[in-house]
Amino acid sequence: MMTAYYGLKKVPFCKEIRTDQMFETFDTREAFTRLSYVRQNRGVMLLTGEPGAGKTSLLRKFVDSLSPQTHQHCYTPHVTISRSELYRQLSMILHLPPKMRKTEAYEQIQKAILGRYENEGKTPVIILDEMQMADHLTITELVPIMNFHMDSKLPFILVLIGQPEFRETLKRRIHEPLNQRITLRYHMVGLNPDETPQFIRHALKIAGRSDPLFEESSFEVIHQLAHGLPRKVGTLSLAAMTLAMTKKRQTVDADCVVQASAGI
Repeated sequence: MMTAYYGLKKVPFCKEIRTDQMFETFDTREAFTRLSYVRQNRGVMLLTGEPGAGKTSLLRKFVDSLSPQTHQHCYTPHVTISRSELYRQLSMILHLPPKMRKTEAYEQIQKAILGRYENEGKTPVIILDEMQMADHLTITELVPIMNFHMDSKLPFILVLIGQPEFRETLKRRIHEPLNQRITLRYHMVGLNPDETPQFIRHALKIAGRSDPLFEESSFEVIHQLAHGLPRKVGTLSLAAMTLAMTKKRQTVDADCVVQASAGI
Protein backbone atom coordinates (compact mmCIF):
# COMPACT_ATOMS: atom_id res chain seq x y z
CA MET A 1 0.00 0.00 0.00
CA MET A 2 2.81 2.43 0.87
CA THR A 3 4.61 1.87 -2.42
CA ALA A 4 1.49 2.64 -4.46
CA TYR A 5 0.57 5.66 -2.32
CA TYR A 6 3.96 7.31 -2.68
CA GLY A 7 4.69 6.12 -6.21
CA LEU A 8 7.51 3.79 -5.19
CA LYS A 9 8.72 0.63 -6.89
CA LYS A 10 9.71 -0.95 -3.58
CA VAL A 11 9.88 -0.16 0.11
CA PRO A 12 12.86 2.15 0.83
CA PHE A 13 15.56 1.62 3.48
CA CYS A 14 15.47 -2.16 2.98
CA LYS A 15 18.39 -4.46 3.86
CA GLU A 16 18.40 -6.05 0.41
CA ILE A 17 19.99 -3.01 -1.26
CA ARG A 18 22.98 -3.89 -3.46
CA THR A 19 26.34 -2.75 -2.17
CA ASP A 20 26.94 -0.65 -5.28
CA GLN A 21 23.74 1.27 -4.46
CA MET A 22 24.70 2.08 -0.88
CA PHE A 23 24.91 5.72 0.09
CA GLU A 24 28.50 6.79 0.66
CA THR A 25 29.23 8.79 3.80
CA PHE A 26 32.35 10.16 5.44
CA ASP A 27 32.19 7.15 7.78
CA THR A 28 31.99 4.57 5.02
CA ARG A 29 34.74 6.20 2.96
CA GLU A 30 37.15 6.37 5.89
CA ALA A 31 36.42 2.86 7.12
CA PHE A 32 36.55 1.33 3.64
CA THR A 33 39.90 3.00 2.95
CA ARG A 34 41.33 1.26 6.00
CA LEU A 35 39.77 -2.06 5.06
CA SER A 36 41.23 -1.69 1.57
CA TYR A 37 44.66 -1.20 3.10
CA VAL A 38 44.50 -4.45 5.07
CA ARG A 39 43.09 -6.17 1.98
CA GLN A 40 46.28 -5.25 0.13
CA ASN A 41 48.80 -5.58 2.96
CA ARG A 42 47.13 -8.01 5.38
CA GLY A 43 46.88 -7.31 9.09
CA VAL A 44 44.29 -6.75 11.79
CA MET A 45 41.47 -4.21 11.48
CA LEU A 46 39.28 -3.08 14.38
CA LEU A 47 35.89 -1.68 13.36
CA THR A 48 33.57 -0.39 16.07
CA GLY A 49 30.38 1.64 16.25
CA GLU A 50 26.98 1.93 17.87
CA PRO A 51 24.28 -0.56 16.77
CA GLY A 52 22.84 0.73 13.51
CA ALA A 53 25.91 2.78 12.57
CA GLY A 54 26.39 0.79 9.34
CA LYS A 55 29.13 -1.69 10.26
CA THR A 56 27.46 -4.75 8.72
CA SER A 57 26.53 -2.90 5.51
CA LEU A 58 30.13 -1.76 5.17
CA LEU A 59 31.35 -5.32 5.67
CA ARG A 60 29.07 -6.50 2.87
CA LYS A 61 30.69 -3.94 0.58
CA PHE A 62 34.15 -5.02 1.71
CA VAL A 63 33.43 -8.71 1.14
CA ASP A 64 32.08 -7.89 -2.34
CA SER A 65 35.40 -6.20 -3.10
CA LEU A 66 37.35 -9.40 -2.39
CA SER A 67 38.41 -11.48 -5.37
CA PRO A 68 37.66 -15.20 -4.85
CA GLN A 69 40.92 -15.92 -6.69
CA THR A 70 43.03 -14.11 -4.08
CA HIS A 71 40.94 -14.05 -0.89
CA GLN A 72 38.68 -16.38 1.06
CA HIS A 73 36.32 -14.58 3.41
CA CYS A 74 35.28 -16.38 6.58
CA TYR A 75 32.56 -14.61 8.57
CA THR A 76 30.83 -15.43 11.82
CA PRO A 77 28.02 -13.11 13.00
CA HIS A 78 28.76 -13.55 16.68
CA VAL A 79 31.60 -14.58 18.95
CA THR A 80 30.37 -16.42 22.02
CA ILE A 81 31.93 -16.37 25.47
CA SER A 82 33.85 -19.63 25.36
CA ARG A 83 37.38 -20.39 24.19
CA SER A 84 36.35 -23.83 22.96
CA GLU A 85 33.46 -22.24 21.06
CA LEU A 86 35.87 -19.78 19.43
CA TYR A 87 37.94 -22.66 18.08
CA ARG A 88 34.78 -24.43 16.95
CA GLN A 89 33.58 -21.33 15.12
CA LEU A 90 36.95 -20.72 13.47
CA SER A 91 37.07 -24.35 12.34
CA MET A 92 33.54 -24.08 10.98
CA ILE A 93 34.07 -20.88 8.96
CA LEU A 94 37.33 -22.33 7.60
CA HIS A 95 35.41 -25.49 6.64
CA LEU A 96 37.51 -27.74 8.86
CA PRO A 97 36.38 -30.88 10.72
CA PRO A 98 35.68 -30.34 14.43
CA LYS A 99 38.33 -31.32 16.93
CA MET A 100 37.70 -32.25 20.54
CA ARG A 101 41.02 -31.04 21.94
CA LYS A 102 41.99 -27.37 21.82
CA THR A 103 45.59 -28.12 20.84
CA GLU A 104 44.43 -30.15 17.85
CA ALA A 105 41.99 -27.44 16.79
CA TYR A 106 44.70 -24.79 17.14
CA GLU A 107 47.17 -26.72 14.98
CA GLN A 108 44.50 -27.47 12.39
CA ILE A 109 43.43 -23.82 12.11
CA GLN A 110 47.02 -22.58 11.75
CA LYS A 111 47.87 -25.20 9.13
CA ALA A 112 44.72 -24.38 7.15
CA ILE A 113 45.41 -20.63 7.14
CA LEU A 114 49.07 -21.08 6.21
CA GLY A 115 48.28 -23.73 3.58
CA ARG A 116 45.73 -21.58 1.81
CA TYR A 117 48.09 -18.64 1.77
CA GLU A 118 51.25 -20.46 0.68
CA ASN A 119 49.88 -23.34 -1.40
CA GLU A 120 46.65 -21.95 -2.86
CA GLY A 121 47.63 -18.29 -3.09
CA LYS A 122 44.55 -17.22 -1.14
CA THR A 123 44.56 -14.94 1.87
CA PRO A 124 41.97 -15.99 4.47
CA VAL A 125 39.90 -13.01 5.63
CA ILE A 126 38.54 -13.90 9.06
CA ILE A 127 35.72 -11.59 10.17
CA LEU A 128 34.58 -11.87 13.79
CA ASP A 129 31.45 -9.88 14.62
CA GLU A 130 29.90 -8.83 17.95
CA MET A 131 33.26 -9.01 19.71
CA GLN A 132 31.85 -7.15 22.72
CA MET A 133 30.18 -10.45 23.64
CA ALA A 134 33.49 -12.30 24.01
CA ASP A 135 34.98 -12.73 27.47
CA HIS A 136 38.58 -11.84 28.31
CA LEU A 137 39.93 -15.39 28.02
CA THR A 138 38.38 -15.80 24.58
CA ILE A 139 39.89 -12.52 23.37
CA THR A 140 43.36 -13.44 24.64
CA GLU A 141 43.12 -16.70 22.70
CA LEU A 142 43.31 -14.73 19.43
CA VAL A 143 46.96 -13.85 20.05
CA PRO A 144 48.46 -17.37 19.78
CA ILE A 145 46.23 -18.11 16.78
CA MET A 146 47.76 -15.07 15.03
CA ASN A 147 51.34 -16.13 15.81
CA PHE A 148 52.92 -17.70 12.70
CA HIS A 149 56.61 -18.64 12.45
CA MET A 150 57.53 -16.97 15.74
CA ASP A 151 55.39 -13.95 14.86
CA SER A 152 57.36 -13.30 11.66
CA LYS A 153 54.63 -14.08 9.10
CA LEU A 154 51.15 -12.66 8.54
CA PRO A 155 49.29 -14.97 6.13
CA PHE A 156 45.77 -13.73 6.84
CA ILE A 157 43.50 -10.75 7.47
CA LEU A 158 41.58 -10.46 10.71
CA VAL A 159 38.68 -8.02 11.04
CA LEU A 160 37.25 -7.54 14.53
CA ILE A 161 33.85 -5.84 14.77
CA GLY A 162 32.16 -4.70 17.92
CA GLN A 163 30.19 -2.06 19.74
CA PRO A 164 31.93 0.85 21.52
CA GLU A 165 32.46 -1.08 24.74
CA PHE A 166 34.84 -3.43 22.91
CA ARG A 167 37.27 -0.53 22.49
CA GLU A 168 37.25 -0.09 26.24
CA THR A 169 37.78 -3.82 26.76
CA LEU A 170 40.92 -3.72 24.61
CA LYS A 171 42.41 -0.99 26.82
CA ARG A 172 42.83 -3.46 29.66
CA ARG A 173 46.37 -4.59 30.32
CA ILE A 174 45.52 -8.24 29.68
CA HIS A 175 44.73 -7.36 26.05
CA GLU A 176 47.84 -5.30 25.33
CA PRO A 177 49.38 -8.09 23.15
CA LEU A 178 46.29 -8.06 20.90
CA ASN A 179 45.98 -4.27 20.99
CA GLN A 180 49.56 -3.90 19.72
CA ARG A 181 48.82 -6.20 16.79
CA ILE A 182 45.93 -4.10 15.47
CA THR A 183 47.12 -2.54 12.23
CA LEU A 184 44.28 -0.06 11.69
CA ARG A 185 41.12 0.89 13.52
CA TYR A 186 38.04 2.98 12.87
CA HIS A 187 34.99 3.95 14.94
CA MET A 188 31.79 4.62 12.98
CA VAL A 189 29.62 7.43 14.37
CA GLY A 190 26.88 7.53 11.75
CA LEU A 191 25.54 10.30 9.55
CA ASN A 192 26.34 13.96 10.08
CA PRO A 193 23.51 16.55 9.85
CA ASP A 194 24.21 17.22 6.17
CA GLU A 195 24.30 13.53 5.26
CA THR A 196 20.96 12.58 6.84
CA PRO A 197 18.74 14.33 4.22
CA GLN A 198 21.03 13.07 1.46
CA PHE A 199 20.74 9.53 2.83
CA ILE A 200 16.93 9.72 2.92
CA ARG A 201 16.67 11.18 -0.60
CA HIS A 202 19.07 8.54 -1.90
CA ALA A 203 17.02 5.71 -0.37
CA LEU A 204 13.84 7.09 -1.89
CA LYS A 205 15.49 7.46 -5.29
CA ILE A 206 16.68 3.85 -5.19
CA ALA A 207 13.09 2.89 -4.33
CA GLY A 208 11.82 4.72 -7.39
CA ARG A 209 10.88 8.23 -6.29
CA SER A 210 12.78 11.38 -7.24
CA ASP A 211 10.15 13.96 -6.28
CA PRO A 212 10.50 15.50 -2.78
CA LEU A 213 8.63 13.54 -0.13
CA PHE A 214 10.08 14.80 3.16
CA GLU A 215 9.71 18.49 3.97
CA GLU A 216 12.94 20.28 4.83
CA SER A 217 11.83 20.80 8.43
CA SER A 218 11.63 17.03 8.96
CA PHE A 219 15.29 16.25 8.29
CA GLU A 220 16.76 17.92 11.34
CA VAL A 221 14.17 16.27 13.57
CA ILE A 222 14.92 12.83 12.09
CA HIS A 223 18.65 13.35 12.54
CA GLN A 224 18.28 14.37 16.18
CA LEU A 225 15.83 11.64 17.16
CA ALA A 226 17.81 8.93 15.33
CA HIS A 227 21.18 10.27 16.53
CA GLY A 228 22.40 10.06 12.94
CA LEU A 229 22.42 6.25 12.98
CA PRO A 230 21.46 5.04 9.48
CA ARG A 231 19.32 2.13 10.69
CA LYS A 232 17.37 4.37 13.06
CA VAL A 233 17.06 7.04 10.38
CA GLY A 234 15.50 4.49 8.03
CA THR A 235 13.17 3.07 10.68
CA LEU A 236 11.96 6.51 11.76
CA SER A 237 11.54 7.68 8.17
CA LEU A 238 9.38 4.66 7.34
CA ALA A 239 7.28 5.17 10.46
CA ALA A 240 6.75 8.84 9.56
CA MET A 241 5.82 7.90 5.98
CA THR A 242 3.27 5.40 7.30
CA LEU A 243 1.74 7.99 9.62
CA ALA A 244 1.57 10.60 6.87
CA MET A 245 -0.16 8.08 4.62
CA THR A 246 -2.81 7.30 7.25
CA LYS A 247 -3.45 11.04 7.49
CA LYS A 248 -3.69 11.17 3.67
CA ARG A 249 -0.81 13.63 3.38
CA GLN A 250 1.39 13.76 0.33
CA THR A 251 4.53 14.88 2.20
CA VAL A 252 6.13 14.13 5.55
CA ASP A 253 6.64 17.07 7.91
CA ALA A 254 8.35 17.44 11.28
CA ASP A 255 5.13 16.86 13.20
CA CYS A 256 4.68 13.46 11.54
CA VAL A 257 8.23 12.54 12.49
CA VAL A 258 7.74 13.49 16.14
CA GLN A 259 4.43 11.64 16.38
CA ALA A 260 5.83 8.58 14.64
CA SER A 261 8.84 8.45 16.97
CA ALA A 262 6.53 7.89 19.94
CA GLY A 263 5.47 4.55 18.52
CA ILE A 264 8.92 3.18 17.81
